[in-house]
Amino acid sequence: ITLFFFQQGPSSFLPCCPMWRSLQKAAATRERNVFSARSAAVTFSGKHSNVKRFSSLKPSFVVNTSLFFHHDRYNVNSVGRASKIACRALSLSSSSSGVFVGNDSPDVACQLDYFMSLQFAGIATALVNDLYQTNGIQTLHFLPTCPPGREPSRVRSFQNTNPSTLATFGSIEQNIFVPTLYDDPSLEVTAVAAMFRRSPLCVASRRPLKEGDVIGCHEDTVHLMKRIFHRQTVVASPRGSKNTDLLNGTYNGIQAYTTTEIPALRRFMKEKGWNHEDLVATPLEGATGGATDGGTAAQEDIRLGYSQMLFLPDECLSHHDRREASRAFLDATFRGWDMAIRNPEEAIRAVSEAQRMLGLDDEANDHWHPSGDFRREMLHSCCDHVKETFGGDRLGVLEEKRWGEAVKWLLADKEGGGENVDSKFGLDTTGLWKPAETIIGGNELGRKVMEEARHSAIQFAQSHGRKPSLAVITVGTLKRYTHASRRVQLYSNHSQSWFTKTDTGRANGFDVTEIQLDAETTTTDKLLSEIYKIRDKVDGIQIMWPFPPHIDSARVFNAVPVEKDVDGIHYIGQTELGKEDAYPPVTPAAAMELMKEYGVNPRGKHAVVVGRSPIVGSPMAYMLRREGAAVSVVHRDVEDDILKELVGQADILVTCAGNPGCIDAEWLKEGVEVINVGTTFSEDFDSLVSDVKGDIGSKASRFSPVPGGVGPISSPMLFRNTVKAAWDQANAGESGWKKETASIRKSFHFDSYTEALEFMQKVDKLSTVMDHHAGIRIVHKCVKGVDLEMSFFSFDAKELTEKDFDAAQAVDLIHGNNQIKMSDFSYNLQEDAVAKFPAEPRGSSKLLKVDSSGRVSYYSHFGKAIPEMLEGCHVVFN
Repeated sequence: ITLFFFQQGPSSFLPCCPMWRSLQKAAATRERNVFSARSAAVTFSGKHSNVKRFSSLKPSFVVNTSLFFHHDRYNVNSVGRASKIACRALSLSSSSSGVFVGNDSPDVACQLDYFMSLQFAGIATALVNDLYQTNGIQTLHFLPTCPPGREPSRVRSFQNTNPSTLATFGSIEQNIFVPTLYDDPSLEVTAVAAMFRRSPLCVASRRPLKEGDVIGCHEDTVHLMKRIFHRQTVVASPRGSKNTDLLNGTYNGIQAYTTTEIPALRRFMKEKGWNHEDLVATPLEGATGGATDGGTAAQEDIRLGYSQMLFLPDECLSHHDRREASRAFLDATFRGWDMAIRNPEEAIRAVSEAQRMLGLDDEANDHWHPSGDFRREMLHSCCDHVKETFGGDRLGVLEEKRWGEAVKWLLADKEGGGENVDSKFGLDTTGLWKPAETIIGGNELGRKVMEEARHSAIQFAQSHGRKPSLAVITVGTLKRYTHASRRVQLYSNHSQSWFTKTDTGRANGFDVTEIQLDAETTTTDKLLSEIYKIRDKVDGIQIMWPFPPHIDSARVFNAVPVEKDVDGIHYIGQTELGKEDAYPPVTPAAAMELMKEYGVNPRGKHAVVVGRSPIVGSPMAYMLRREGAAVSVVHRDVEDDILKELVGQADILVTCAGNPGCIDAEWLKEGVEVINVGTTFSEDFDSLVSDVKGDIGSKASRFSPVPGGVGPISSPMLFRNTVKAAWDQANAGESGWKKETASIRKSFHFDSYTEALEFMQKVDKLSTVMDHHAGIRIVHKCVKGVDLEMSFFSFDAKELTEKDFDAAQAVDLIHGNNQIKMSDFSYNLQEDAVAKFPAEPRGSSKLLKVDSSGRVSYYSHFGKAIPEMLEGCHVVFN
């Protein structure tokens, strides 16, 4: 590699430059003499014509020191930075031929699926900060960009041509990778990680799409788009001019990405004087056919899977040295992304620097807007996608279930594909980039719960014409919110964060009202007044704890109706009274959900809970006790020696103190399972820290990490409770049956005792047939007739069962004089409509209702939804 230095200023300065001295030293000590270093310093004072004299020499790498020196003033930081780049040139290359120049192949090669840009900010940041070299990758080669969809074949070709290269990485979308590999198994490549969890693929249009509209897309996604947009005409279109083509009306819609083209298009439209809010961006991931193409046909959710996915030739996973090099590349890449997330401005500069270093920024396209705010918005969006890949203790994790769902959908139209293909097709099963088995991570579980809540919220809105609603009331500034913005930046995004409930609700189909009250001027009565004003307008209420000391917490909590108590204030009392479906406090419920997901079984074990707050510690201990654990609760009034002793006895330790380092990992019993609930943000570490200091993994058989354990599940649990409360209240109000502690109750009015007695006889006959009798109370109304108050409950179960709801529906049918003749009904049950196997896990079946217009409604609880749904219907059981 030949390097030429162009210097602005006197040529005598160059030999004194630390950059030059470090380069000469590297040249003298390098084992493989594959380059020469020459001084070509000139004074050009900004006249680029002098620089052109050297173009015929075709240097492999050019360092322009004028980028780091200003007006000939010596700057140590600038020199050091330039020195790093010069030395890095000895181990980096990017050739137009794609063949490494030198006596040996590179340690690692990389085929990006696009030009170096902000979507690769993690790679750029790792490159500029020498993370790859630090991890032992001495030579890293970037292949030139290739036509879309050709990345797997390019990676395979390079690895075959350069067999001594330890690993050749490629980046690609899962929706391209899986069908490509299925069609050509000889590629023999495997997915190992991903930079984006969700595909940002969308269709951009200046108005909602109509039947017959033309959509332009990349050549590698034509088949995919035709499958989704069957009411429109899909054509291959030029990649570099698609924004212009949309704005000029060449196409009605274009393939776009929410991270790139959408923010650019909004700015272009604004500059033209158009209303940029008219731009329609239709995300494809998770949508249905009817939702995307403007039609009404029901279709399963679109599953595109991961984006910016990283893959390798299979042989790179089968040898120790290759695996170590592959793991080193991934580690550096995702540490680079962590740096980009923490310092976006430095990441933007790193991408510009990497573009100059690699020469991979020369695509002429209209995807970008030249403004700095565009770059910041694009990087912010990319970082949000990257943070969603966090699993266990690292970024970039591929989850088997999510991968498999996408594989099934992507191959559904392939011969032998769909349900017949292995859900792990194309996925690494060797654990190259998988968190340790000892880690109980909650990120993916939290996303799963939130997605379920979002789907339920959408269906609720379709059924009831409004969104589920939540009110959050806070008095004063909570201590844990001090670093809220930094915590969102580092660990979450505005679609799933505890600290941005209004934005989180909006992103997932909820209406959220946040009420912030002043701590000094708010009295108990004023707080109660706010609750009274809002409680009949929303489905759920969350009162943020703790209160200022002058607030009467008992009066405040009692003002929250049980049916709207989505944060579980009344949970323990309601449960003790037999109401098994009371809404649980969200953070303890998140911890229990995490334990259930990973098979942490409390039954018969000694569980120690550290902390006793009314919203976390106390209900946590209660829930563990209900699951069969012997529970000890430790709190601030307990002496340290007793704390140490009890912690050392715990089979399951749940920390809820929110006091960093109050527990030493050395106290833990060998094999203990640790659930970290209490977390605190440390400014010193710029990170969340747990209540346990030291190496938990040295003692614990399994433990939830900080960050990435219970925290990511709390917000989804709140919205799960909220949508459940919305359905429960809507169903109770429309059917007339009111839910009580462990029963359902309804009042029927009759003008005379005779009518009431006749109805009672009919109900008696029905109850005998169903083997489920109603409780009946007669209320005399004198000249106004008589009311029959009827209730159902299951004595043995001590809770509501589907049998209660079935009986209630039957009573409603009798009361409505519905006469059913079996001979009036017949149907043809198609073979493919029959479920072949029970749902796994049992009880996870979803109830779907398709109306005559093809609209699909989703219900998460069969027993509670069925009475209203079947009103006036005839049901045939096969």
